[in-house]
Amino acid sequence: MTMTAPSTETLSPLAVRLADVIGGARTGRISLDVLHAAAHRADTSLAGADDARARLRAVCDELAEAGIVRLPRVGGTGWETLPRPALPRFVTRIGRPGLVADPPDVRPATATAWHADLRWVPAFLRDEYPTPGERALLDGVQELLASGGADDVVPVQERSVRLTGDEKALGRLLRGRLFREGRLTRELLGVRRARWQPTARHVGDGPITLVVENVATWESLADALPDDGTVGQVVWGMGNQLGVVLEALAEETPEELSYFGDLDVGGLEIARRGEMTAEALGLPQLRPSTLYAWLLDEGDPQPASPFMGDIGELTAWLPDGLRGPVADLLRSDTRLAQEWIGREQLTETDLRDLR
Repeated sequence: MTMTAPSTETLSPLAVRLADVIGGARTGRISLDVLHAAAHRADTSLAGADDARARLRAVCDELAEAGIVRLPRVGGTGWETLPRPALPRFVTRIGRPGLVADPPDVRPATATAWHADLRWVPAFLRDEYPTPGERALLDGVQELLASGGADDVVPVQERSVRLTGDEKALGRLLRGRLFREGRLTRELLGVRRARWQPTARHVGDGPITLVVENVATWESLADALPDDGTVGQVVWGMGNQLGVVLEALAEETPEELSYFGDLDVGGLEIARRGEMTAEALGLPQLRPSTLYAWLLDEGDPQPASPFMGDIGELTAWLPDGLRGPVADLLRSDTRLAQEWIGREQLTETDLRDLR
């Protein structure tokens, strides 16, 4: 069979250059380092440019849309998420037989006579290299529809265990490519989020929903915030369960989202993951609260375990003015608990412009 190479006539000059590099690579998987080096050789204006990362991401998207490469699975480990925007750690060349073999556990697209609502599946199986988890879900949905479809709308976990044998599998896939427009939907599968509401308090009509890592600080803020301020709702983030809280908030999307947690490795990791989760859920960007600056001024740093990771990556979520002071805090093996901003401090302060 003759393979037709994707056209490069409509690509930008930089995308054309990268397409040449990709086409000449010995392997079907091309690393970000290779793409980065080739882009800088082709366009010297990228060196030191503030938007260099954004331009490289744009050209990767351009190549994917042109059918020249396939990007890693959304939400998987194939992405370098910080600093933003996220960049693929690698791209996979399309259209060169023998270089990128089909995974051995993916069965041929013709093995099943798919239900009419799954008529898009054969092309997906042929072109997009599904993971075993994705294929297991598709097989389960096929059986569900063949038996008449969902009789009721049930929690995601209950449907998941029936479709795949894993109660968590469907939840992981709901935000992925199987649920893009024209593919699977929650309605087709008859699923909903389990009816659980986070611990929250409405304090006014302000546009900001402030999520707070720890319960004591949540309570003090909820009691102290005025009803005529920028914050309209305060939500307990439940520590490292922030992702679950954000999923609940996605049922009724807030206008703005702000977050306040501990200034330590754990608290910043929670915030970083929360930012990615919010983006995946289609929520507003999860922004650092202005309370962090107050915490740096008010708190007395306490000893913490040494952090051996990348401090720059850990603090990238914070605004420019806070990254340096927080990095210094972490390098000195100290931390600041958010409880330094307590009831006594809050009740003595005008909080109407808190963000």
